[in-house]
Amino acid sequence: MKKIKVCYILNSIVTGFLAYLAASFFAGGTIAENFSGEEVYYPEFYMTMAVWGLGVIVGLFLYFSKIPGLFLTISILITWTAIPAGINIGWNLAFS
Repeated sequence: MKKIKVCYILNSIVTGFLAYLAASFFAGGTIAENFSGEEVYYPEFYMTMAVWGLGVIVGLFLYFSKIPGLFLTISILITWTAIPAGINIGWNLAFS
């Protein structure tokens, strides 16, 4: 049980850091040139952090569950798929 909790915490830290980096990169307008000379921000891409938060909340059931392996698996899947899913949601919100 202790190994599962450590795995959950490490997964949350690593994916949270990556989700924040990806969200900040896309929210800042990526590296594309803007010919108008003005800076462009797309805060919609921070939806990545909200979707990532769902995975962390699901993972919190580890501490109260009798089947922690299932919740760990679901949490890992949600937190890792949150990055491309959040970017996709942000892209649809920003450019539609």
